[in-house]
Amino acid sequence: MMDKLSVSMLRFVSFNSRGLNSHKKSYLCHLLSESDVLFLQEHWQSDKQLHDLSVLSHEHNATGVCGFSNDDVLAGRPYGGSAIFWRNTLSLSVKLIVTNSRRISAVLFTNTAGLKLLCMSVYMPYENDFASFDDF
Repeated sequence: MMDKLSVSMLRFVSFNSRGLNSHKKSYLCHLLSESDVLFLQEHWQSDKQLHDLSVLSHEHNATGVCGFSNDDVLAGRPYGGSAIFWRNTLSLSVKLIVTNSRRISAVLFTNTAGLKLLCMSVYMPYENDFASFDDF
């Protein structure tokens, strides 16, 4: 039973996918099978495609953010994005945290013993200008 959950019992994985083609989705599914919580960066999914993340594994729930505005006209490939997956059999309450950022996904996990664990998946690419200073 996970009521006496400790962080040392959870298996965490972080993966920068640089997009999600069929090979990377297959690898991501393998990583999900080996993890309780997975942090994903640079998935390149649009807001309309974020739902596709939640159907990659029937054993996990997911939340995420798109790295770009749907109002943007993209030249070239899409970019950015972050997500968090968690095993749906964990005996934890889950609260999605609204970050108002296209770089950060966050979830607060709590258990009945009062343990609180804030998990964040962050995508911070290299930027060489002052325009991104406030974001970082």
